[in-house]
Amino acid sequence: MAQLSLFKGKRQRGVKAPPAKEINTHFMVADILRRWQTPGWRWTHFPAGEWRHPGTAMRLKRMGVQVGWPDFILLAPRAFSLDPRPGHAHFLELKRKGQKLSDFQFAFMEWACLNGYPYVWCDNFTDAVAALKRWGALRVSVSA
Repeated sequence: MAQLSLFKGKRQRGVKAPPAKEINTHFMVADILRRWQTPGWRWTHFPAGEWRHPGTAMRLKRMGVQVGWPDFILLAPRAFSLDPRPGHAHFLELKRKGQKLSDFQFAFMEWACLNGYPYVWCDNFTDAVAALKRWGALRVSVSA
């Protein structure tokens, strides 16, 4: 949908609105996890990507915060059957519509996939919900 300007002429075509901010998708994913997560799952949001004061950024780096980690880290509970394997970590990276992973994020994704950790990156809420349902982190009856 094109947005028209109040200050341009009558014969304008409008300007396409920019994609929604990535943070809005983060809020929606966190809200749906709070309300509809499958019992036993644990999750957190890893807020390492936004701008920080240089002093704070240096302190966090010294404390061990590293670049490339995904936005959401989810831990599956141990299976309720006789399965001897422990629970598994799952990683979800959210991007603004049309954006790609940074080099550091891509390297983390490759490492996670090569080592058997489920990793998904998506640029919309519907795909994020589908991934969470596929992993079993959300109750199946939830829809985006």
